[in-house]
Parts: sequence; C-alpha cells; structure tokens
Amino acid sequence: MYEVIRVIKKSPIFLKEHFERMRDSIRLSNVEGSLNFDEFQNSIELLIKENNFENCNIRVSYYYDNEPVVLFYFIESHYPAKEQFMTGVHTSTAKINRNNPNVKAFQKSFKEKVEEIIRNTKAYEVILINNDDTVSEGSKSNIFFVKSNKLVTAPDEAVLLGVTRSKVIEVCEINGIEVVRRIVKYNELDSFDAAFITGTSNDVLPVKTIDDIIYNSADNDTVKKALELYLAEMRKENN
Repeated sequence: MYEVIRVIKKSPIFLKEHFERMRDSIRLSNVEGSLNFDEFQNSIELLIKENNFENCNIRVSYYYDNEPVVLFYFIESHYPAKEQFMTGVHTSTAKINRNNPNVKAFQKSFKEKVEEIIRNTKAYEVILINNDDTVSEGSKSNIFFVKSNKLVTAPDEAVLLGVTRSKVIEVCEINGIEVVRRIVKYNELDSFDAAFITGTSNDVLPVKTIDDIIYNSADNDTVKKALELYLAEMRKENN
C-alpha cells in the first residue's frame, strides 16, 4: 500500500485524510498490521524538518513482513505548468481495470502499461475504461465532467477515493455546485461541456482532449470555480 502526500512550504497537505485512506487500503486488502496516526504524523514532520525541501511530495509505503513496515521518503515531484492550467492537457483512454479500485496499491504491470501508452500518445494522463465501456478514473488521478454547471463523476465504489477528489466534492457541494455520482459511458464523453482531473500533484487540472474529443475546459466557469475553491482549501492547511 502507498500514499503520496503533497508538501507546500514545509507543511503536509491533508495529512489526516491521507492517513485515513492508507488505513482503509490496508483494511480492504486484508493485509496484517495497522497504522498509528501520531507515529505517521511524527515521521512525516521529522522527514520535512531534517531536509531542505519546501515544496515536494512524500511517499509512504506500507507492507507486512512478520511485522508492519512503514517507509517515508521523498520522491521526484512533477507539477503541471501554469500554461497547462490555462490551456488544459491531452489525455488518452485505455481499457485497463484495477484489481480493487478502492485500494491504493503498487501494481508493476499496470504502471508499465500506462507509461507505454503515455509515451506512444504523448498524453499527460491515461483515462481508464472498464470492459463494459464505462469510464472510471485516470491512472493516477480522478476525473470529473461538467454538464450544465453540474459535476459528474464515477460512483465512489468504482474508483480510488482520492483525497483531492473528496476535497473537491466537499467544497463544491458546500458552495452550491451539484455533484452527481453516476456511471459514465465512453460513448457519452462528447456530450459533456468540460472535464478535469484531480490528484495530489495536479490539483484541479482542466482537460483539453480525451482521445480526439475536444473540450474548452480551461475557460469553463464551473471548472475555474472548482479550482478556485480547492486552492482556497489548500491554503487553509498552511495557516
């Protein structure tokens, strides 16, 4: 099991939420052992304190080998350029199913297949399509669609419950943006007004294209509002 936590100005963002999701992944995977939040938090804070990185990502990996082993370490971090938020990014689709959508676990074959598709299509992200032609999520992100100022995203049980996804849903609903969780079919993608992906490094990133379907997501008012609300929530973590 693993989690990736964003650090901004030496502050871990949504630490409690990441801890809870990792704990849930362990439980759902029937892996032995458990996590303690105080130890989790202290390890993250110690790693940040003893290093000079102000803005980065920390990966937490968990496995069980006679006893629980939890590793905390910095990883190479890549964030979208300002221009990509202004224009949107290109994405490609692929028929790939996760073993268990609600569990964040490393799968080598899955990662290798995604990396090959990204190289071949020059896509920023790969959108996963199930065998029944329903749209689930990105390979390392969640995806939202916009229709008549409403957000549409896959049902909770069908995707990885991303921390950024949950925060976007929360702040949008509080501020009067309706969020509909439902099955989305591939053949209806061209009926949406806009789309965006969410993730620890991506924030709320507009999607310009899915395969050959073109959206004007970067200029969509609902997408811009969702990004604004999410960034405001992130800023609270640094106060």
